[in-house]
Amino acid sequence: MEVIDRKFRFNAISSEHANFYTEREGVLFLAKDKLLPATLRFYRDLCASSGVDGRQLLGVDLLIQRVEKYQKENPAQLKFPDVDSGERGEEIIRPND
Repeated sequence: MEVIDRKFRFNAISSEHANFYTEREGVLFLAKDKLLPATLRFYRDLCASSGVDGRQLLGVDLLIQRVEKYQKENPAQLKFPDVDSGERGEEIIRPND
């Protein structure tokens, strides 16, 4: 199985169902990503237009608020997303299998 997120390696446990996930099933965005709030708002709009449950919409709304608060409180940490040049960066942008 091809790794989905080549930029990060992670082990995550769902706080809702205790399911375990890695970069093979998911992607990771960092709160320091200047574009994340807009990305989350777009995702929220897609959720709403797809008719997802109101609890999901509320969860995304609260997530957006937490990310925006983080960014306001940590302006020195913020940056635009990028892929470095060099061997590690090349792995991220190599063609899919």
